[in-house]
Amino acid sequence: MTHAQRAAAGVTFPNGFRAGGVSTGIKRSGRPDLGIVLSDLPANAAGVFTTNVVRAAPVEIGERRLRSDASSLLGVLTVSGVANAMTGPEGVSDNEEVLTETERAFDLPRGSLLPACTGVIGPRLPVDRILAALPSLRAGVGAGREHADRAALAMLTTDTRPKEAAVRLRLRSGERVRIGGMAKGSGMIAPQLGPLHATTLGVLTTDAHVDAPDLAAVLEHEVDSTFNMVSVDGDTSTNDTVYLLANGAAGGPNAADDPAFRDGVHAVLESLARQVARDGEGATKLLTVRVHGAHTLTDARRAARAVVSSTLVKAALFGADPNVGRIACAVGYSGAKLDPTRLDVSIPRPHRSIPLIVDGRPADGLDNGGGRRLRDLLRQLDEVPLDVDLNAGRATATAWGCDLSYAYVQINAAYHS
Repeated sequence: MTHAQRAAAGVTFPNGFRAGGVSTGIKRSGRPDLGIVLSDLPANAAGVFTTNVVRAAPVEIGERRLRSDASSLLGVLTVSGVANAMTGPEGVSDNEEVLTETERAFDLPRGSLLPACTGVIGPRLPVDRILAALPSLRAGVGAGREHADRAALAMLTTDTRPKEAAVRLRLRSGERVRIGGMAKGSGMIAPQLGPLHATTLGVLTTDAHVDAPDLAAVLEHEVDSTFNMVSVDGDTSTNDTVYLLANGAAGGPNAADDPAFRDGVHAVLESLARQVARDGEGATKLLTVRVHGAHTLTDARRAARAVVSSTLVKAALFGADPNVGRIACAVGYSGAKLDPTRLDVSIPRPHRSIPLIVDGRPADGLDNGGGRRLRDLLRQLDEVPLDVDLNAGRATATAWGCDLSYAYVQINAAYHS
Protein backbone atom coordinates (compact mmCIF):
# COMPACT_ATOMS: atom_id res chain seq x y z
CA MET A 1 0.00 0.00 0.00
CA THR A 2 1.22 3.50 -0.73
CA HIS A 3 -0.18 5.53 2.15
CA ALA A 4 0.66 3.45 5.22
CA GLN A 5 3.43 1.47 6.82
CA ARG A 6 2.62 -1.95 8.24
CA ALA A 7 3.37 -2.59 11.89
CA ALA A 8 3.60 -5.81 13.88
CA ALA A 9 1.02 -4.93 16.53
CA GLY A 10 -2.64 -5.24 17.39
CA VAL A 11 -5.52 -3.33 18.99
CA THR A 12 -3.35 -1.42 21.49
CA PHE A 13 -1.14 0.02 18.74
CA PRO A 14 -3.26 3.19 18.31
CA ASN A 15 -2.95 5.76 21.08
CA GLY A 16 -5.49 5.63 23.88
CA PHE A 17 -6.43 1.94 23.72
CA ARG A 18 -5.91 -0.81 26.28
CA ALA A 19 -6.75 -4.51 26.21
CA GLY A 20 -6.53 -7.75 28.13
CA GLY A 21 -7.74 -11.31 28.38
CA VAL A 22 -8.24 -13.93 31.10
CA SER A 23 -9.57 -17.45 31.54
CA THR A 24 -12.96 -17.99 33.16
CA GLY A 25 -12.87 -21.77 32.72
CA ILE A 26 -15.22 -21.89 29.74
CA LYS A 27 -12.48 -23.59 27.74
CA ARG A 28 -11.34 -26.91 29.14
CA SER A 29 -7.81 -26.04 28.03
CA GLY A 30 -7.68 -23.17 30.51
CA ARG A 31 -6.76 -20.73 27.75
CA PRO A 32 -8.09 -17.14 27.83
CA ASP A 33 -11.77 -16.92 26.91
CA LEU A 34 -12.81 -13.47 28.16
CA GLY A 35 -11.28 -10.44 26.48
CA ILE A 36 -11.73 -6.70 26.46
CA VAL A 37 -10.62 -3.75 24.36
CA LEU A 38 -11.00 -0.32 25.97
CA SER A 39 -10.64 3.25 24.77
CA ASP A 40 -9.41 5.89 27.20
CA LEU A 41 -11.60 8.41 25.38
CA PRO A 42 -15.22 8.13 24.24
CA ALA A 43 -15.01 6.68 20.76
CA ASN A 44 -17.14 6.75 17.67
CA ALA A 45 -17.97 3.18 16.72
CA ALA A 46 -19.27 1.18 13.78
CA GLY A 47 -20.18 -2.44 13.35
CA VAL A 48 -21.15 -4.89 10.64
CA PHE A 49 -23.00 -8.07 11.52
CA THR A 50 -24.04 -11.44 10.11
CA THR A 51 -26.89 -11.58 7.61
CA ASN A 52 -27.88 -15.01 8.92
CA VAL A 53 -31.53 -14.85 10.03
CA VAL A 54 -30.60 -16.97 13.07
CA ARG A 55 -28.59 -14.37 15.00
CA ALA A 56 -26.93 -14.58 18.37
CA ALA A 57 -27.87 -12.38 21.33
CA PRO A 58 -24.61 -10.37 21.18
CA VAL A 59 -25.33 -9.50 17.55
CA GLU A 60 -28.77 -8.18 18.46
CA ILE A 61 -27.39 -6.23 21.43
CA GLY A 62 -24.42 -4.78 19.55
CA GLU A 63 -26.59 -3.64 16.69
CA ARG A 64 -29.10 -2.06 19.07
CA ARG A 65 -26.43 -0.21 21.05
CA LEU A 66 -24.90 1.23 17.89
CA ARG A 67 -28.28 2.37 16.68
CA SER A 68 -28.91 4.06 20.01
CA ASP A 69 -25.55 5.84 20.33
CA ALA A 70 -22.50 5.26 18.13
CA SER A 71 -20.56 8.30 19.35
CA SER A 72 -19.67 7.54 22.98
CA LEU A 73 -18.60 3.91 23.12
CA LEU A 74 -15.68 2.80 25.27
CA GLY A 75 -14.91 -0.75 24.29
CA VAL A 76 -15.71 -4.30 23.21
CA LEU A 77 -16.14 -7.34 25.48
CA THR A 78 -15.52 -10.75 23.88
CA VAL A 79 -16.39 -14.24 25.06
CA SER A 80 -15.16 -17.41 23.34
CA GLY A 81 -16.34 -20.97 23.85
CA VAL A 82 -20.05 -20.07 24.00
CA ALA A 83 -21.82 -18.39 21.07
CA ASN A 84 -24.89 -17.38 23.09
CA ALA A 85 -26.97 -18.15 20.00
CA MET A 86 -30.39 -19.87 20.00
CA THR A 87 -30.72 -18.96 23.70
CA GLY A 88 -33.92 -16.92 23.48
CA PRO A 89 -34.74 -13.95 25.73
CA GLU A 90 -32.60 -15.49 28.47
CA GLY A 91 -29.54 -15.22 26.24
CA VAL A 92 -30.17 -11.51 25.78
CA SER A 93 -30.64 -11.03 29.52
CA ASP A 94 -27.46 -12.97 30.26
CA ASN A 95 -25.43 -10.88 27.87
CA GLU A 96 -26.90 -7.62 29.15
CA GLU A 97 -26.07 -8.64 32.74
CA VAL A 98 -22.49 -9.48 31.79
CA LEU A 99 -22.09 -6.14 30.02
CA THR A 100 -23.63 -4.17 32.88
CA GLU A 101 -21.45 -5.83 35.51
CA THR A 102 -18.34 -5.37 33.37
CA GLU A 103 -19.13 -1.68 32.94
CA ARG A 104 -19.57 -1.40 36.69
CA ALA A 105 -16.29 -3.25 37.37
CA PHE A 106 -14.38 -0.90 35.05
CA ASP A 107 -16.22 2.27 36.20
CA LEU A 108 -17.72 2.80 32.74
CA PRO A 109 -21.05 4.41 31.86
CA ARG A 110 -23.98 2.07 31.33
CA GLY A 111 -24.28 0.96 27.69
CA SER A 112 -20.70 1.89 26.73
CA LEU A 113 -19.48 -1.64 25.86
CA LEU A 114 -20.22 -3.67 22.75
CA PRO A 115 -20.45 -7.49 22.89
CA ALA A 116 -19.06 -10.28 20.70
CA CYS A 117 -19.27 -14.02 21.35
CA THR A 118 -18.12 -17.15 19.55
CA GLY A 119 -18.27 -20.87 20.25
CA VAL A 120 -20.84 -23.63 20.55
CA ILE A 121 -24.39 -22.67 19.51
CA GLY A 122 -27.09 -23.45 22.06
CA PRO A 123 -25.62 -23.17 25.58
CA ARG A 124 -26.24 -20.06 27.65
CA LEU A 125 -23.43 -17.85 28.89
CA PRO A 126 -21.87 -19.01 32.18
CA VAL A 127 -22.65 -15.67 33.80
CA ASP A 128 -21.30 -16.54 37.24
CA ARG A 129 -17.94 -17.64 35.85
CA ILE A 130 -17.60 -14.50 33.78
CA LEU A 131 -18.51 -12.17 36.63
CA ALA A 132 -16.08 -13.94 38.96
CA ALA A 133 -13.27 -13.29 36.48
CA LEU A 134 -13.90 -9.54 36.12
CA PRO A 135 -11.44 -8.47 38.87
CA SER A 136 -8.66 -10.43 37.16
CA LEU A 137 -9.64 -8.98 33.79
CA ARG A 138 -9.47 -5.44 35.14
CA ALA A 139 -6.11 -6.07 36.84
CA GLY A 140 -4.63 -7.44 33.61
CA VAL A 141 -5.64 -4.64 31.23
CA GLY A 142 -2.88 -2.51 29.72
CA ALA A 143 -1.60 -0.73 26.61
CA GLY A 144 1.37 -3.00 25.88
CA ARG A 145 1.70 -5.42 22.99
CA GLU A 146 1.38 -8.33 25.41
CA HIS A 147 -2.02 -7.03 26.47
CA ALA A 148 -3.18 -6.92 22.86
CA ASP A 149 -1.91 -10.47 22.44
CA ARG A 150 -3.94 -11.66 25.44
CA ALA A 151 -7.10 -10.08 24.04
CA ALA A 152 -6.46 -11.72 20.67
CA LEU A 153 -5.92 -15.11 22.33
CA ALA A 154 -9.16 -14.72 24.27
CA MET A 155 -11.16 -14.63 20.99
CA LEU A 156 -10.00 -18.02 19.70
CA THR A 157 -11.97 -21.25 19.45
CA THR A 158 -10.58 -23.83 17.01
CA ASP A 159 -8.05 -21.30 15.68
CA THR A 160 -4.44 -22.44 15.84
CA ARG A 161 -3.03 -18.94 16.24
CA PRO A 162 -4.13 -15.38 17.06
CA LYS A 163 -4.62 -12.94 14.20
CA GLU A 164 -3.42 -9.35 14.56
CA ALA A 165 -2.45 -6.50 12.24
CA ALA A 166 -1.67 -2.79 12.37
CA VAL A 167 -0.54 0.13 10.22
CA ARG A 168 0.76 3.64 10.84
CA LEU A 169 0.12 6.43 8.37
CA ARG A 170 0.12 10.19 7.83
CA LEU A 171 -3.08 11.94 6.83
CA ARG A 172 -3.06 14.71 4.22
CA SER A 173 -3.89 17.12 7.07
CA GLY A 174 -0.56 16.18 8.66
CA GLU A 175 -1.65 14.01 11.60
CA ARG A 176 0.12 10.72 12.19
CA VAL A 177 -2.47 8.09 12.99
CA ARG A 178 -2.52 4.39 13.74
CA ILE A 179 -4.94 1.57 13.02
CA GLY A 180 -4.82 -1.81 14.75
CA GLY A 181 -6.93 -4.91 14.72
CA MET A 182 -7.46 -8.48 15.84
CA ALA A 183 -9.68 -11.24 14.52
CA LYS A 184 -10.67 -14.83 15.01
CA GLY A 185 -11.89 -17.30 12.47
CA SER A 186 -11.13 -20.89 11.57
CA GLY A 187 -14.33 -22.73 10.72
CA MET A 188 -17.94 -21.76 9.87
CA ILE A 189 -16.35 -19.06 7.71
CA ALA A 190 -18.17 -17.50 4.79
CA PRO A 191 -18.96 -14.06 6.18
CA GLN A 192 -21.88 -12.14 4.75
CA LEU A 193 -21.68 -8.91 6.67
CA GLY A 194 -23.83 -5.83 6.24
CA PRO A 195 -24.34 -2.52 8.00
CA LEU A 196 -27.41 -3.84 9.85
CA HIS A 197 -27.44 -7.50 9.34
CA ALA A 198 -17.34 -21.08 14.82
CA THR A 199 -17.54 -17.40 13.46
CA THR A 200 -15.62 -14.45 12.16
CA LEU A 201 -15.03 -11.79 14.78
CA GLY A 202 -12.97 -8.64 14.30
CA VAL A 203 -12.16 -5.63 16.42
CA LEU A 204 -10.37 -2.65 14.87
CA THR A 205 -9.14 0.46 16.68
CA THR A 206 -7.81 3.78 15.47
CA ASP A 207 -6.73 7.05 17.04
CA ALA A 208 -7.93 8.98 13.98
CA HIS A 209 -10.92 11.28 14.29
CA VAL A 210 -13.78 9.96 12.16
CA ASP A 211 -17.42 10.94 12.60
CA ALA A 212 -19.66 7.99 13.46
CA PRO A 213 -21.80 7.89 10.27
CA ASP A 214 -18.68 8.14 8.10
CA LEU A 215 -16.94 5.44 10.14
CA ALA A 216 -19.83 3.08 9.43
CA ALA A 217 -19.60 3.80 5.70
CA VAL A 218 -15.84 3.19 5.65
CA LEU A 219 -16.13 -0.08 7.56
CA GLU A 220 -18.96 -1.39 5.40
CA HIS A 221 -17.11 -0.54 2.18
CA GLU A 222 -13.79 -2.06 3.21
CA VAL A 223 -15.32 -5.19 4.77
CA ASP A 224 -17.06 -5.89 1.47
CA SER A 225 -13.75 -6.37 -0.35
CA THR A 226 -11.93 -8.16 2.50
CA PHE A 227 -13.84 -10.19 5.11
CA ASN A 228 -16.76 -10.79 2.76
CA MET A 229 -14.32 -12.31 0.27
CA VAL A 230 -13.18 -15.09 2.62
CA SER A 231 -14.59 -18.61 2.57
CA VAL A 232 -13.34 -21.57 4.59
CA ASP A 233 -16.38 -23.84 4.45
CA GLY A 234 -19.27 -21.85 3.00
CA ASP A 235 -21.16 -21.50 6.30
CA THR A 236 -22.29 -18.05 7.41
CA SER A 237 -22.20 -17.93 11.21
CA THR A 238 -24.87 -16.76 13.63
CA ASN A 239 -22.29 -14.51 15.30
CA ASP A 240 -20.21 -12.79 12.58
CA THR A 241 -19.28 -9.34 13.87
CA VAL A 242 -16.67 -6.70 13.04
CA TYR A 243 -16.32 -3.50 15.07
CA LEU A 244 -14.27 -0.36 14.41
CA LEU A 245 -13.64 2.17 17.19
CA ALA A 246 -12.16 5.63 16.50
CA ASN A 247 -11.23 7.66 19.60
CA GLY A 248 -9.74 10.73 17.86
CA ALA A 249 -6.64 10.80 20.12
CA ALA A 250 -4.47 11.80 17.15
CA GLY A 251 -6.56 14.94 16.61
CA GLY A 252 -7.24 16.62 13.30
CA PRO A 253 -10.31 16.88 11.08
CA ASN A 254 -12.64 14.08 10.06
CA ALA A 255 -10.42 11.53 8.24
CA ALA A 256 -13.22 9.63 6.55
CA ASP A 257 -12.53 10.95 3.05
CA ASP A 258 -8.75 10.70 3.32
CA PRO A 259 -7.46 7.96 0.98
CA ALA A 260 -4.69 7.18 3.44
CA PHE A 261 -7.17 6.36 6.19
CA ARG A 262 -9.31 4.20 3.94
CA ASP A 263 -6.20 2.42 2.65
CA GLY A 264 -5.12 1.81 6.24
CA VAL A 265 -8.45 0.28 7.24
CA HIS A 266 -8.36 -1.86 4.12
CA ALA A 267 -4.81 -3.03 4.82
CA VAL A 268 -5.64 -4.14 8.36
CA LEU A 269 -8.83 -5.90 7.26
CA GLU A 270 -7.10 -7.61 4.32
CA SER A 271 -4.28 -8.86 6.52
CA LEU A 272 -6.76 -10.25 9.03
CA ALA A 273 -8.88 -11.80 6.26
CA ARG A 274 -5.84 -13.59 4.83
CA GLN A 275 -4.90 -14.84 8.28
CA VAL A 276 -8.41 -16.18 8.82
CA ALA A 277 -8.33 -18.04 5.51
CA ARG A 278 -4.85 -19.46 6.13
CA ASP A 279 -5.95 -20.77 9.55
CA GLY A 280 -9.05 -22.57 8.29
CA GLU A 281 -9.80 -25.69 10.30
CA GLY A 282 -7.37 -28.37 9.16
CA ALA A 283 -6.05 -26.16 6.35
CA THR A 284 -2.64 -26.86 4.83
CA LYS A 285 -2.76 -24.28 2.02
CA LEU A 286 -3.99 -20.73 1.50
CA LEU A 287 -5.85 -20.16 -1.77
CA THR A 288 -5.83 -16.66 -3.27
CA VAL A 289 -8.05 -16.15 -6.33
CA ARG A 290 -7.71 -12.94 -8.34
CA VAL A 291 -10.38 -12.45 -10.98
CA HIS A 292 -9.62 -10.07 -13.85
CA GLY A 293 -11.58 -8.93 -16.87
CA ALA A 294 -15.04 -9.21 -15.35
CA HIS A 295 -17.98 -7.31 -16.80
CA THR A 296 -18.83 -5.77 -13.38
CA LEU A 297 -17.40 -5.73 -9.87
CA THR A 298 -20.29 -7.93 -8.77
CA ASP A 299 -19.35 -10.49 -11.41
CA ALA A 300 -15.70 -10.40 -10.35
CA ARG A 301 -16.60 -11.01 -6.71
CA ARG A 302 -19.07 -13.76 -7.57
CA ALA A 303 -16.48 -15.63 -9.62
CA ALA A 304 -13.70 -15.25 -7.05
CA ARG A 305 -15.90 -16.37 -4.14
CA ALA A 306 -17.25 -19.32 -6.12
CA VAL A 307 -13.75 -20.70 -6.71
CA VAL A 308 -12.54 -20.33 -3.12
CA SER A 309 -15.85 -21.75 -1.82
CA SER A 310 -15.92 -24.81 -4.07
CA THR A 311 -15.61 -28.04 -2.09
CA LEU A 312 -14.21 -29.79 -5.15
CA VAL A 313 -11.57 -27.11 -5.74
CA LYS A 314 -10.62 -27.25 -2.05
CA ALA A 315 -10.31 -31.04 -2.12
CA ALA A 316 -8.22 -30.93 -5.30
CA LEU A 317 -5.96 -28.35 -3.68
CA PHE A 318 -5.41 -30.58 -0.65
CA GLY A 319 -4.60 -33.56 -2.84
CA ALA A 320 -2.47 -31.52 -5.26
CA ASP A 321 -4.76 -32.81 -8.02
CA PRO A 322 -4.35 -30.84 -11.28
CA ASN A 323 -8.09 -31.08 -12.02
CA VAL A 324 -8.50 -27.64 -13.60
CA GLY A 325 -12.03 -28.41 -14.77
CA ARG A 326 -13.23 -27.87 -11.21
CA ILE A 327 -12.09 -24.24 -11.39
CA ALA A 328 -13.96 -23.67 -14.66
CA CYS A 329 -17.03 -25.36 -13.21
CA ALA A 330 -17.07 -23.02 -10.19
CA VAL A 331 -16.68 -19.93 -12.37
CA GLY A 332 -19.47 -21.19 -14.61
CA TYR A 333 -22.05 -21.53 -11.85
CA SER A 334 -20.99 -18.36 -10.02
CA GLY A 335 -23.52 -16.20 -11.85
CA ALA A 336 -20.82 -14.06 -13.43
CA LYS A 337 -21.35 -13.03 -17.04
CA LEU A 338 -18.79 -14.77 -19.26
CA ASP A 339 -18.14 -16.52 -22.54
CA PRO A 340 -16.70 -19.90 -21.48
CA THR A 341 -14.60 -20.07 -24.64
CA ARG A 342 -12.66 -16.98 -23.46
CA LEU A 343 -11.89 -18.15 -19.92
CA ASP A 344 -8.19 -18.15 -18.98
CA VAL A 345 -6.75 -19.42 -15.69
CA SER A 346 -3.12 -19.50 -14.61
CA ILE A 347 -0.82 -19.72 -11.61
CA PRO A 348 1.30 -16.56 -11.50
CA ARG A 349 5.00 -17.25 -10.97
CA PRO A 350 7.96 -14.83 -10.63
CA HIS A 351 9.26 -15.31 -14.16
CA ARG A 352 6.44 -16.88 -16.15
CA SER A 353 2.84 -17.75 -15.32
CA ILE A 354 1.79 -21.37 -15.61
CA PRO A 355 -1.33 -21.70 -17.80
CA LEU A 356 -4.06 -24.00 -16.51
CA ILE A 357 -6.97 -23.06 -18.79
CA VAL A 358 -6.63 -21.27 -22.14
CA ASP A 359 -9.67 -20.15 -24.13
CA GLY A 360 -11.92 -22.36 -22.03
CA ARG A 361 -9.86 -25.54 -22.46
CA PRO A 362 -7.21 -27.25 -20.34
CA ALA A 363 -3.77 -25.92 -21.23
CA ASP A 364 -1.63 -28.05 -23.51
CA GLY A 365 0.30 -30.77 -21.71
CA LEU A 366 -1.87 -31.09 -18.60
CA ASP A 367 -2.91 -34.60 -19.63
CA ASN A 368 0.64 -35.98 -19.53
CA GLY A 369 3.96 -34.70 -18.15
CA GLY A 370 2.59 -31.22 -17.54
CA GLY A 371 0.03 -32.62 -15.16
CA ARG A 372 2.73 -34.32 -13.13
CA ARG A 373 4.76 -31.11 -12.96
CA LEU A 374 1.68 -29.19 -11.83
CA ARG A 375 0.99 -31.79 -9.15
CA ASP A 376 4.57 -31.45 -7.89
CA LEU A 377 4.26 -27.65 -7.79
CA LEU A 378 0.95 -27.78 -5.87
CA ARG A 379 2.56 -30.08 -3.31
CA GLN A 380 5.36 -27.57 -2.76
CA LEU A 381 3.21 -24.44 -2.38
CA ASP A 382 1.68 -23.45 0.96
CA GLU A 383 -0.05 -20.53 -0.78
CA VAL A 384 -1.63 -21.22 -4.15
CA PRO A 385 -2.44 -18.11 -6.22
CA LEU A 386 -4.87 -18.37 -9.12
CA ASP A 387 -5.38 -15.71 -11.77
CA VAL A 388 -8.79 -16.03 -13.44
CA ASP A 389 -9.39 -13.85 -16.51
CA LEU A 390 -12.97 -13.71 -17.78
CA ASN A 391 -12.00 -11.47 -20.70
CA ALA A 392 -15.38 -9.76 -20.47
CA GLY A 393 -14.55 -6.33 -19.06
CA ARG A 394 -12.22 -4.48 -16.68
CA ALA A 395 -13.48 -5.25 -13.17
CA THR A 396 -11.29 -7.15 -10.71
CA ALA A 397 -11.72 -8.80 -7.30
CA THR A 398 -9.75 -11.04 -4.94
CA ALA A 399 -10.99 -13.78 -2.61
CA TRP A 400 -9.23 -15.99 -0.09
CA GLY A 401 -9.87 -19.55 1.01
CA CYS A 402 -8.05 -22.73 1.90
CA ASP A 403 -7.93 -26.41 1.09
CA LEU A 404 -10.23 -29.05 2.60
CA SER A 405 -8.38 -31.70 4.56
CA TYR A 406 -9.29 -34.81 6.56
CA ALA A 407 -8.63 -32.78 9.71
CA TYR A 408 -11.57 -30.45 8.93
CA VAL A 409 -14.01 -33.35 9.27
CA GLN A 410 -12.29 -34.62 12.43
CA ILE A 411 -12.37 -31.18 14.08
CA ASN A 412 -16.02 -30.50 13.29
CA ALA A 413 -17.23 -34.03 14.03
CA ALA A 414 -16.00 -33.60 17.60
CA TYR A 415 -16.44 -29.84 18.06
CA HIS A 416 -19.26 -29.98 20.63
CA SER A 417 -17.63 -32.76 22.64
